[in-house]
Order: sequence, then C-alpha cells, then structure tokens
Amino acid sequence: MKVCKFGGTSMATAQQIKKVCSIITSDPERKVIVVSAPGKRFDSDTKITDLLIACATRYLNNQDYETVLNDIINRFAEIAEDLGLS
Repeated sequence: MKVCKFGGTSMATAQQIKKVCSIITSDPERKVIVVSAPGKRFDSDTKITDLLIACATRYLNNQDYETVLNDIINRFAEIAEDLGLS
C-alpha cells in the first residue's frame, strides 16, 4: 500500500488535477491519497489557504469579507466547471 500526498500547486487547476488523477490511477498500490487546497496558478496568484485565512480574519474583525469569499467560491467553481462537474 502506498500513501500519496499532492501539494497545492498540483491541485491548482483542473488540468493539474487531471494529471494527479492519472498518477493515482497508474499504480493500484496507491490506496491513500491526501491533497492540499489549491495553490497558486501563476506567480501573482493567491493560494486558497491564504484566501481562507484572509476571509476568516476579515470576518472576525467585522470587516467586509464577501469579496474574498466570492474569490474562493469562484476559484472552486472554475475548477469544477473545467472538470465538467458543474
């Protein structure tokens, strides 16, 4: 049995996720898969983890958090759409 962990960059886009799926399915010994939240798609991008922290911080400080929340939702919606899941 193999345990595999895929980091944020490898989960950043639908294309990267498809590559991960190919890696996973290419070896039947890979039984446990751990994935990180989507990372940066390009240098000036923001990781989902950082967006989640920013959203929570704004919420806890009674600041406008909806813009950041929408960025998070849109990012996952884009990935889902590109994977044909929407």
